[in-house]
Amino acid sequence: MESAKALQQLLMESAVPPNSEVALRLKSYLDLLEKWNSRINLASSTEWRVIGPMVREAIWAAAFYPPEAVSHLDIGSGAGFPALLLKSLMPSIELDMVERREKKCRFLETAAHALGLGGVYVHHALLSEYLLGYAGGKSWDCMSWKAVKLSADELLQVRAHCHTRTQLWMFHGKQAATEGTETLRPGFELFRKEKVPGTRESFLSVYRPR
Repeated sequence: MESAKALQQLLMESAVPPNSEVALRLKSYLDLLEKWNSRINLASSTEWRVIGPMVREAIWAAAFYPPEAVSHLDIGSGAGFPALLLKSLMPSIELDMVERREKKCRFLETAAHALGLGGVYVHHALLSEYLLGYAGGKSWDCMSWKAVKLSADELLQVRAHCHTRTQLWMFHGKQAATEGTETLRPGFELFRKEKVPGTRESFLSVYRPR
């Protein structure tokens, strides 16, 4: 009940009509998260104080989303923050989600189906396995990751699947979400860096390929 009321308040603050398809999808997602979290570890807690900031972050980040983007790769998707929420806000994008844990993949597939989101493809694999073995020559308009750190080798693989307008969205804390501070520099340049509102040290850094 607390989460439902808090979500409604957040949607009002974000100018999202409370009875819109977006609002209903987000509410359904939180209901599913609470149900599944009792069986598998998707989040440390489903209380609003824990998940509320992640919902707020996704809604906030959507304002920066490139309007021409139609394809999105999310790396280490976990419980779906923020990629599944971004897809709920912008259902026309095609979303590939790479997650190495099978149980979380099942949740992501169930959530996408329950929310009526087409164009969502969940890949149970390590990032390197997916990019080298299954993605072929595919490139994406936007790539994102949160709560994982990419190595220099993984960033090289990611770079091979960028085109000139690809944006890399890195959600991170005080330190970059990479293994080493200089691993992004050879292949990417910082396009923008935004502090997530209401946080002390949470950021969205957007990179472009060099």
